[in-house]
Amino acid sequence: MRTRGLVLNARPEGALTSEHVRIVELTVPDQAPLLLQPRYISVDPYMRTRMHPAGYDYIDHWHAGSSLSGWTLAKVVNSHHPGFSAGDWVIGHLPMQEHVASDGQVLTRLAQDVDPKAYLHPLGMTGFTAWVGMHLLGQPNPNDTVLINAAAGAVGSIAAQLAKQAGARIVVTAGHKNKRAWLSSLGFQKVLNHRAPDYHQQLSTACPDGITLNFENVGGDALSAAIDVMRPHGRIILCGLISQYQTPQPKRGPDNLGLLQRKHVPIHPFVVPHFMKHWASFQRDMTQRLSSQQIHWHLDEIPGGLESVAPALIGLLEGDNLGKRIVAMP
Repeated sequence: MRTRGLVLNARPEGALTSEHVRIVELTVPDQAPLLLQPRYISVDPYMRTRMHPAGYDYIDHWHAGSSLSGWTLAKVVNSHHPGFSAGDWVIGHLPMQEHVASDGQVLTRLAQDVDPKAYLHPLGMTGFTAWVGMHLLGQPNPNDTVLINAAAGAVGSIAAQLAKQAGARIVVTAGHKNKRAWLSSLGFQKVLNHRAPDYHQQLSTACPDGITLNFENVGGDALSAAIDVMRPHGRIILCGLISQYQTPQPKRGPDNLGLLQRKHVPIHPFVVPHFMKHWASFQRDMTQRLSSQQIHWHLDEIPGGLESVAPALIGLLEGDNLGKRIVAMP
């Protein structure tokens, strides 16, 4: 059968635009073990790093002509596979297409007693990223002052709630007014604007005794301010540098990086594919937190199918999302 999919038209040399992505006609094999119809496609900042020619080598880079892919929530349309039935919800890292043929090897069939969309956020890779970075690596405790920037995003929002539940003192940031209002509605008392010209002073005032744990999502000036305010012997968990992904040097460190050595502050970058042995523990823990309503989550759902993927990613990189951004397929 014929279907449509997304490919990278050309690698961006500057900011990503819709012209860098195009829709192509494709043929899906008729006799595949599974025929899937994607219903929701996850849109995530790491997708921009896959468009760079080098760096971030934990995942394959896209080049001109590469098929785009992402975490996808799909329905099984046809099944010749003993492990799946028509109508099943499945999730996997799939090509961004309107129909997908699959052998089932990269798919997880979802339980019927959980909202399937949860597997694109708190029970999916963004929730896992937050859990690995904060719960497993950061290990906040009641003696900590924890900074989470971009805390109204998919990862930051879960990480901030995990730190709060651990009893730490929390400072969160967001670059847009509606995001800061949402964070306040979740009970966070210190909500700052990391895009404000006086952010450094805001942070110093909010943390007069310094930060002991920084969960870094933004990079650039936000990371520089955090380094200045870090308490000696604190720690930084480096999750992302979203403010730099549209630049020619997406992994550039701030000018005051040397302060970390003098303060004896380790910086721990991580990517979740290196922590998959903890997936089952994460699923048990996060499922319990969700069932007891300890975790609040918000989906930023964009309609429009494949035509909306590039604009949704561009907007995400500019910070116009609230919570986890996904694109709904027709």
